[in-house]
Amino acid sequence: MRRTIAARLVLSKTTIPHYQVTVAANMDPLLSLRQQLNEQLASQGVKLSVNDFLVRACALAMHQHPYVNASWGTDNASINLHDRVNVGVAISLPIERGGGLVVASLKDADRMGLRQISSDTKALAEKARTRGLSIDEMDGSTFTISNLGMFGVEHFTAIINPPNSAILAVGAAVEKPVVRNGQIVVGHEMQMTISSDHRVIDGTMAAAYLKTVRELLEAPATLLV
Repeated sequence: MRRTIAARLVLSKTTIPHYQVTVAANMDPLLSLRQQLNEQLASQGVKLSVNDFLVRACALAMHQHPYVNASWGTDNASINLHDRVNVGVAISLPIERGGGLVVASLKDADRMGLRQISSDTKALAEKARTRGLSIDEMDGSTFTISNLGMFGVEHFTAIINPPNSAILAVGAAVEKPVVRNGQIVVGHEMQMTISSDHRVIDGTMAAAYLKTVRELLEAPATLLV
């Protein structure tokens, strides 16, 4: 596991020209909607996470920003735009099993509703930490999300998962003093940092993509349809 991780990360850092762009999103509307939905769905055993909303937002935003869902060609001279939106979710493995990290692939995530994203992510994470994922379950991601918010991390940067051209590092939704409508109030903000391959994604492309993701998260009802 560690040898494979080492080889892939060294390959990524030595062959891909990384750069990072960060934005902060107002999470108050999403947290409110999530609480309401989870109360209504509790009897069905459904509990949506912030990450479920994030996966859907990132997947839907690809339709407006196709170069984020692309790869640098193996011929070292072209860009491959992917027809499918397969979002990879980074899953940490238990220390007692040697630790490490695997990326589970949610195939056609842009066609999934929140309930399916939640169910599939939980199932893949459980299998990864107990029995291990199959090659098919780890193969084919076109974009990756790494979320450390559950550990209280506010901000970090992530290394691109080849052959992806981008990875999104997500921190916690932190309660803090914020400015809303010209007034200082207490609210929740979440930082998102995208690491991009500059051969494929220009700075303005990365910024525009994050702007779309932020807009979807800040108007979360759009993620329900």
